[in-house]
Amino acid sequence: FFCPPDCPPTLIPGMLAGLQKLQVGDAAAICGKIVCGTSLFMFLPAGRDVVCPGGEIMPDDDKLLGKMFTDRTKEGYTFMWNQWGTNWIMLALMKILAVSTGSADFLKLGLAHDVATIGMMAKGWIPEFKPFLVLFGLEALAIGKLAFAK
Repeated sequence: FFCPPDCPPTLIPGMLAGLQKLQVGDAAAICGKIVCGTSLFMFLPAGRDVVCPGGEIMPDDDKLLGKMFTDRTKEGYTFMWNQWGTNWIMLALMKILAVSTGSADFLKLGLAHDVATIGMMAKGWIPEFKPFLVLFGLEALAIGKLAFAK
């Protein structure tokens, strides 16, 4: 996993080591709660994107949003924000359903999404991504454990 210079280098390996020490039954229950919790958390920024495009509700939103989508004069501004938020909500619901139904295929799809998201964050790294790196890193570890559980 990518870990930026200002992120503790033991963060992701430490989380992985902790998950590996769990018993299979305990791990599945804990990992399921982690995936559902991180997915539910995404309703905050995603809901904001649908209800109040460009609104600042999270720490550092003033910095993060300014580096992304701020031109309110563009004709597609509201649509882009609304669709962006709706997509994150649907992905979060898909991951929650994958956990609740135990669908290995959809768990693997959720893992692929998390890995792709982490890769895209690494490619275009800005410091405001740190909380999301932790969020998606933790979710990737948990959903990966569930997707490939034996």
